[in-house]
Amino acid sequence: MRGLFNASALALTAFLVHLVSAYISGPDTALYYFLLLFVWRYARFLINLVAFWLYTPAALDASQQPTYQPSRDVTVILPTVDPTGPDFMECLLTCAANSPAEIHIVTAGDALYRTTKSVIAPLRHRFPTIRLRVSRTQVASKRAQVAHAIPLVTTAFTVLLDDHVFWKPNFLTSLLLPFEDANIGLVGTNKAVRRLDNLSLRARFWNMIGAIYLLRHNFEIRASNTVDGGVFVVSARTCALRTEIIQDPAFLAGYTREMFFFGLLGPLNASDDNFVTRWVVQRGWGIKIQYTADAEIETTIGVAEPIEKKFLGQCRRWARSTWKSNVTSLVRDGRVWATQPYCVYAVFLTSFTNFAAVVDPALVYFLRSSESFGNSGNATAVLIAWIFFTKIFKVFSYFRKHPQDIWMFPGYLAFAYAHSFKFWALLTFWDVKWSGRNLDAIAVDTTGESSDNEMVANE
Repeated sequence: MRGLFNASALALTAFLVHLVSAYISGPDTALYYFLLLFVWRYARFLINLVAFWLYTPAALDASQQPTYQPSRDVTVILPTVDPTGPDFMECLLTCAANSPAEIHIVTAGDALYRTTKSVIAPLRHRFPTIRLRVSRTQVASKRAQVAHAIPLVTTAFTVLLDDHVFWKPNFLTSLLLPFEDANIGLVGTNKAVRRLDNLSLRARFWNMIGAIYLLRHNFEIRASNTVDGGVFVVSARTCALRTEIIQDPAFLAGYTREMFFFGLLGPLNASDDNFVTRWVVQRGWGIKIQYTADAEIETTIGVAEPIEKKFLGQCRRWARSTWKSNVTSLVRDGRVWATQPYCVYAVFLTSFTNFAAVVDPALVYFLRSSESFGNSGNATAVLIAWIFFTKIFKVFSYFRKHPQDIWMFPGYLAFAYAHSFKFWALLTFWDVKWSGRNLDAIAVDTTGESSDNEMVANE
């Protein structure tokens, strides 16, 4: 009933926008279409702008003590197929510095299993209070690797961590604070891309694009989470969940065998974070984005070779996930209609029409074609200035922090317009590969060596 009410309210709002636009434009059809398109596109921006500044993170009063402690209540699951890569050890060290009760590293195949045990052996005496486990699956699949570790978790909270993410010293302490609210089941973070020095011009550009990509996501999730508690997705680069949610046998079955398109395609390996987010919403749990300095993660994007192939492969994977997951949320699951009415408009529905390369020229065309403003160069200039302002506002903090990259802003605009045309991702929606990483090329040998589910860092 609540979903039906919210859907009716959304339809009524759209009808009121139609009436007001028709009243203002009168017989000027082009102006009518301009007003409809402008409201559809920018009402979300204005609401998000206000919500972004109204956001407050979870926090305790000075007199309160936290209920949960990382050293007692947190298990970190860290899947990897690259234990000798440039980021893995730093990722593991920043994780261990937060003193979780346990870190469970899951790799694939016996060779990588032995390599991983060898790589982490020096940490045996460095972190004696942390239970450090290593195990492996027989397939290189993030979902399979995470699912392998979930039944072994004994702590109240599970944190999922990608192997190229770096934490701050008080990260877990801040990440646990939203769970003081018993209704919160999933906690996400704000994300930053590490801006590397001494890069080639080409690598520097893609590193900037990656940084801005996540910065825009930060703006969206902080704003929408403030309005109605919803988000388009909680990134699995790092997220925290109540263990009881993911130890549900139904969760594990769905997580490892997610199909789509009427069950004809799949199972999915990518889009794991979309599945987790939808599952939490479906089961009635709340989501909180803990947007604090301590809870900021840092990651690397746009620097791994071959840069264009890897990064653009990631972009294709993310775009396909948007089509698949948003349709699932609206049509098959449906609970967002009842619990996240603002996100239905601002996240799910608008994602299907958010083609800046089409919409922005259409706005200019309708304004220039209108009888009221067609001959007004000033009106067109104001519109273009507004469009430019909305483009730069979300990324202003990046260029303020890295003014040396301002000259590349036109390149960012070109990429943003090209990437906004996500229709090409819809045309290849059946592709379930992990674009950006060739998992099929990873040799998984199974010589019969069993996984080590005992402690190896403090045995």
